[in-house]
Amino acid sequence: MAANALEKEAQQRLKDARAAKAQVDVDLREGYFFTAPRRAKDVTSNVFVTSDRKRDDDSSILQTSLGMEVAQDFATEMLNTFTPEVINWVDQKAGIDMPEDAFEEIKEDVDAQTAKIMSAIKASNFYAAAAQAYMPDLALGTVALWIDSLRPNEPIVCQHVPLRELEINVGPYGEVDDRFIVRSTRYRHVPALLPGIRLPDEVARKVKDSPNAACQVKWGFWRRWDDESDVVWQRVVMVGERVVDAGLLHGEGSCPLIVGRMNVDQSFPFGDGPTLQALPELRRLDELEGLDVEAFDFRVHKPFFYPDDGVINLSGGIEPGMGYPARPWGSGTPFVPMEFGSESMTEEYKFQKIEARIRRLHFIDFPEQVGKTPPTAEQWLDELARAKRRIGTPGKVFWKEGPAQVFLRFKYLLEQRGVIAPVKVDGNEIALVPYDPTEQAQEHQDVQVAGRILEMARAYFPQLSEVLVDGPKTLANIKTKLRDGVVVLRSKDEIMQTVQDLAPVLGGGAGGMPPGGEVA
Repeated sequence: MAANALEKEAQQRLKDARAAKAQVDVDLREGYFFTAPRRAKDVTSNVFVTSDRKRDDDSSILQTSLGMEVAQDFATEMLNTFTPEVINWVDQKAGIDMPEDAFEEIKEDVDAQTAKIMSAIKASNFYAAAAQAYMPDLALGTVALWIDSLRPNEPIVCQHVPLRELEINVGPYGEVDDRFIVRSTRYRHVPALLPGIRLPDEVARKVKDSPNAACQVKWGFWRRWDDESDVVWQRVVMVGERVVDAGLLHGEGSCPLIVGRMNVDQSFPFGDGPTLQALPELRRLDELEGLDVEAFDFRVHKPFFYPDDGVINLSGGIEPGMGYPARPWGSGTPFVPMEFGSESMTEEYKFQKIEARIRRLHFIDFPEQVGKTPPTAEQWLDELARAKRRIGTPGKVFWKEGPAQVFLRFKYLLEQRGVIAPVKVDGNEIALVPYDPTEQAQEHQDVQVAGRILEMARAYFPQLSEVLVDGPKTLANIKTKLRDGVVVLRSKDEIMQTVQDLAPVLGGGAGGMPPGGEVA
C-alpha cells in the first residue's frame, strides 16, 4: 500500500473512531463524575495542547461516595473472578479439529507451556496495571492495556491506556477492530516515545528547534481482512497527521493494544458498563442525599417568624436560621419557628432500595444475612456460585476480548523471545484456545453436588459407601474441578508403601489397598 494512501486511510479511520466516541462522551464524563470526581473529565483525544488538559475536582459538589465504592469493588470482583492472582486462571484446550484422545497425548506439553505463560504474567506488572485500568474504566464499560516487551531480559511491561487516549471502532463482525492511542505530548519527548524509528526531517527539525511545542503521537492498528492465511494487523505510527512508521503484524497476540468491554452492542465500539447502566440511580441518590442534608439543616437551624408592621413575602425562598417579618399577632412568644410537618423529608428505605440496585448492577450484592439466623456454609457457597454465574454471562465477551487476549499476547511475546515453543503434532503447530475461568462456578456446583451424593451414600449405605465409591479417583476429580495446586495426592505405589509402613503401628495386616479401589 502506498504511503500516501495508508496515511489517508489511517486519518479516516481515526476520524470515524472519534465520531463514535462523541456519541458516548457525555455519559463517560458523568460516569467519571460519580466514580472519579478528581479525574480530568476530558475523554476526547482532540485536545492538542498539553497544557489545556486540567485536573478537575468535582468532589465538593458530589453528595455521595457510593459510585467510587462500587467502582472499586467491581474492579476487585472482575480482577479476582477472571484473573485471580493465586491460581492459574487459564487452561488451554485444543480446537474443534483435534480429537480428545490426540490432545491427551500432548497435554503435558500444553500444561508446561501454560505454566510458563502464567509465570511470566505473574512476574510482570500485569496485576498492578489491570488494577489501575479497571478502576473506574471497566465500570464504564471499556478498558485498554498496552502489553509489550521493552527489554529482552526483563519482565514484559503492561501499561494502562486511559479512555481519553483511546479511540476505537467496530469491524465487519461487530468486534473492536480499529484501535488507536492518541497521546498529547511535546516534541522533546517524541524520540523517547518512538525509539528505533527514523523520524522524517521535518519532525526531527521540530524536535531540535521547537522542543516545547505541543504535538500528538498516534499508534494505530486494524485488521487486514484481505489476508486469510493468518491473523494480520496493519500497524501505523504517526506524528501529527504524518505516518512515520508502518508494517504488518502476524499471528494471534501480535497486536500490543488490547481492548476489553462489558455489555457489548455489536454496532457500537464502547461497552455499556454497570456504572453507565446505574446512572439514573446514581443521579437520584445524589439528589436525595442533597435533599437530606438540606432537610437536616432546616431541622437544626429552623427559620422563624417575628412580628413586624410589614407584610410577609417569601418569594425569595426560605433559608435555614433566617428570620422573616410577619404581621403582629396576639400576646405570646415573639418568635415562632416555621414547621414543615414531617421530621424527615426523605425516607431511609428509599436510600437502601436505590443503593441495593446500584450494587446489584455492579455485581457486588454479596450474600447478606437476612434476619437473626446466620446462613449455613452451604447456603453461602450457593449464593457465591450464583453471583459468579451472573457475572459470567455479561463477562463472556470481556473474557474473550480482555484476559484471553492478554494470555495470547504473553504467549506470542514469549515465543518471540524463545522462552516457549509452539506445541506441535506430527510436526504441525496446533491452535490452543484459552477457556473462560467463570466455568469454575459450574465446577464448584459439580463439587457441591458430589458432596451431597457422598453424604447421602454414607447416610443410607454406611457399610457399602466405602466399597462403592472410588476414594482416590473421586478426590483426584474434586482436586481437578477446584483447580487446586496445593494438595498432593499419593500415587498407587506410594499408597501401598504408606499402608505397609503404617500397618504395624495401626495393628493392621500386611498391607493392601485401602477401601476405594484403584488410584487415579
